[in-house]
Amino acid sequence: MKKGIIILCITVFYIVSMSFSAFSEQDYLHLNKVVAKLEAGKLVTGIWSLSTSLSNARSIIEYNGFPSQEEAINKPMIDFLVVAMEHYPYDISALRGFTAGLNSKREVLAKGNLQPNLSIFVRLPVEGGDPVHAMIKQVLDIGAHGIVIPHVQTAEEAEKIVKACRYVRPENSPYRNPRGNRGFSPAVASYLWGISNDEYYRRADVWPLNPEGDIMVIIMIEDIDGVNNIDSIVKVPGIGAIFFGPADYTVSSGAYGTVTDKADKALQKVKNACDTAGITFVGFAGIDNIAQLSQEKNRMLIIGSDIDKSGRAEKVLEYLRKIASD
Repeated sequence: MKKGIIILCITVFYIVSMSFSAFSEQDYLHLNKVVAKLEAGKLVTGIWSLSTSLSNARSIIEYNGFPSQEEAINKPMIDFLVVAMEHYPYDISALRGFTAGLNSKREVLAKGNLQPNLSIFVRLPVEGGDPVHAMIKQVLDIGAHGIVIPHVQTAEEAEKIVKACRYVRPENSPYRNPRGNRGFSPAVASYLWGISNDEYYRRADVWPLNPEGDIMVIIMIEDIDGVNNIDSIVKVPGIGAIFFGPADYTVSSGAYGTVTDKADKALQKVKNACDTAGITFVGFAGIDNIAQLSQEKNRMLIIGSDIDKSGRAEKVLEYLRKIASD
């Protein structure tokens, strides 16, 4: 019995090692699945995560099933979570347990490599103009694949966020600037990513500034100033994706409770700026607008949440799976 277990463990290790090596030699394997799908030109879909319980982590993993690498890239599923800690409690201990719970050995065995089926992004309770360095450091140090910062209003704020997500790069690196200021203590993150500290240092850089990076800097434009400054914001190197927050924009523009097209015009301005700059725009999709959004340059969509009982996300994924099979 013991001999059989040992042989099984060696076999699993060999499969993962050989698959990982094959990707390294032939086609760089991003450990951030969202980056991998965006580079492949695939539509990326995700949900808000309002619970950081182990049970929630398990249920989302099992919802996706245990696909092969090819299925994981090509089959519509939940590709990412945005852990909602802006208006929900910021509990770094709970988040640490949640990120650990999202690491599935069965998933690794099914795919034959270390790329998780779910990328983890955390929306923090700080805004663009606030000190952001400490929270970003804590979140990335427990294995998140990126951060979401609300209410970014200037290019200077955006650059500050990018710097907080980066280690200082070697002087001869073509990706040295904007110069990072993230402190180096990657033991937990590298453990959860399944790689060495040295490999984590190499991979834990911002994409697409560094083509081999696996960290995404995602910002939210939710205010009049942010919309007015969007053309300079999108020029900041290292921004991976941009949300537009229609609810906050309506409030900040003084139009709450009134019928107005201000938010729609602002959204379109932000989206057009992203399209021009080649930055991923994050949209919000339901079954009523998924047909339209799936044809646009919105390559990253929020389709529901973990507490939505209406089946919104499932309906969207069913639609996308159907058109993918036609």
